[in-house]
Amino acid sequence: MEKRTKRAKIDLEHLFENKMFLRIFSVVTAVIIWIALSLTLYPSIHKTVSNIPLAVDLSGTKAEREGLSVVSFNVNRVSATINGMRYEIGNYSRDDLYATVDASKVDKAGEYVLDVRIQSKNDDEFSVESITPNKVTVSLGYVETVEKELTVEASGVSAAEGYTLTEASVLPEKIEIRGPKDKIELITDAKVKFDGNLSLSETYSTTSSEVVLYHNDTVIDQSDITLGAEEFKIEFSVYMRKTLPFSVGIEGAPDNFDESIIEYSLSNETIDILSPNKNIEDAEFNNLGNIQLRDIRPGAKFEMDVKTESGQINASGISTVTVKVKNNNLKKKVISLDSSQIKIINKAEDNRIVKRTNQITDVTIYGTSNAISSVEASDFIAELNLNNEPLNEGSYTKTVTIYSPENGKVWAYGIYDITFEVSER
Repeated sequence: MEKRTKRAKIDLEHLFENKMFLRIFSVVTAVIIWIALSLTLYPSIHKTVSNIPLAVDLSGTKAEREGLSVVSFNVNRVSATINGMRYEIGNYSRDDLYATVDASKVDKAGEYVLDVRIQSKNDDEFSVESITPNKVTVSLGYVETVEKELTVEASGVSAAEGYTLTEASVLPEKIEIRGPKDKIELITDAKVKFDGNLSLSETYSTTSSEVVLYHNDTVIDQSDITLGAEEFKIEFSVYMRKTLPFSVGIEGAPDNFDESIIEYSLSNETIDILSPNKNIEDAEFNNLGNIQLRDIRPGAKFEMDVKTESGQINASGISTVTVKVKNNNLKKKVISLDSSQIKIINKAEDNRIVKRTNQITDVTIYGTSNAISSVEASDFIAELNLNNEPLNEGSYTKTVTIYSPENGKVWAYGIYDITFEVSER
């Protein structure tokens, strides 16, 4: 124990004889002394801070009470040289300061050159020696916020051959616009701009962040206008286009009827259909619907509604088509049918049917010239098909179908009823 203590004492004595140690010790001692002297002899310093954010705040001013708002200002950041206690501002950066303007004397709309002020966020005391720049041009006015519908401006986008490009959609559909009232009131259109060049054969989606404001066809300067969204989704909807002829069907005809003997003219022969998918490629016509055979006569007119399948677009804008039956080679005859020609078929097994109508008179028949000249009243039957549906006891009146089983080129025009009674077996 005594030997170790003695050895440590000898090493410490020799340490101060080491030249390298003495040099390091001298430097450290000098720094400590310099810091001590700086804090005692030079307690304040000059500090230059750059890129201090500048904000224009009208809170509590006459301008705010008058309803004015900041439209624009030409400086966003300033630099300042400040003087203060070393221990307070020695480590200051731009995050410890903020720059404002003196707007205390402003009370009207217009453009003003205002003094910049520097303040501490930490409530430290210091003096400002210089600010660069020390003045800011501020524009004040009455600001308005509106919401406008958005459309898409994309002159470089088109549809490939055989396809049609409909109006592009954009999300969000509306945009909030804030700016000087007099300028906001000029806005007639807000458009999301897409600069790409595309030839599309299918629906295409993209994004854009460019919004252009218009007064009619004139672009509005947007330097003092702020927008409520930064990016927009655009969808270009592409449809296959096909021209289809109209067709009309006949309903209520007997199985042997020859529909080709009835010709008709249409107020519109074709329609342009836009389809979001390619299944329209196989379509051959657009069916207007069916006309009852008993309603058809030469010269008769029918207003038919135009219909399209779900998702398709009627590009022709035709809502109705007038169908007119032609007089081509059609003749007329009036006949009567007796009880033997009135048939009730397919009655339910539990029903007993008794006819009460024994004759149908003044039946108008139309057909081709040759068919009408050769057909006789005895060639026709009046048929009621009950389709095996059971009926309750009682008296019924129902419409029959009048036709010639052997001649498919004639038909009965009009509605003809018979009466019968039903009882249970």
